[in-house]
Amino acid sequence: MGMFAIGSTEVKTATLPFYNDIDLYRVTNFASVPSFTFEYLGDSKFFQYLDGTEEPIYKTNDKGALTLNDYNVVEYLRFFFERVSLDEFPDFEIITSLHDMPLLDSLGPAVFASLAQKHKLPEIKQNEADNSFTIEADVYVDAQVLRAKITVSAKGRVSITDQEMIVHEMNNGMIAPEEAAY
Repeated sequence: MGMFAIGSTEVKTATLPFYNDIDLYRVTNFASVPSFTFEYLGDSKFFQYLDGTEEPIYKTNDKGALTLNDYNVVEYLRFFFERVSLDEFPDFEIITSLHDMPLLDSLGPAVFASLAQKHKLPEIKQNEADNSFTIEADVYVDAQVLRAKITVSAKGRVSITDQEMIVHEMNNGMIAPEEAAY
């Protein structure tokens, strides 16, 4: 009772475009310093605590509530990577707009021009045989901008299958690979 008192707790819900009858619940306790937030996926009877692994998302998907299509698969990936910390890629962000890219202000003019020239919007291909998707997208990972191929199965299992460097950090600044003197 004391941990989640009415006057010091906030509960928010959000619908997600790729789930049927499953919402995102965010519970924040402001009574503690620092305050803390828990996130859950649920339908008011079934709840999965989002613990930073893919398992709660996959368990929710296995309930049959996931519906992926060309219009929401990138949103599913953004949701997935915001809540799952992969060992290989602890910070992984899909770049849907070049102007929303992290650390954009830290890029030099030559790097920004190179990135602007190479940037592509996410390309989505659906495999009709198994209802999986392959998304080729620019991603921001550990101070690098990569082009990655990401496969999403019909059950929402995510795998990164290929990566190519677009720009990366060297000598405390972002540079384009063609400018690197190896």
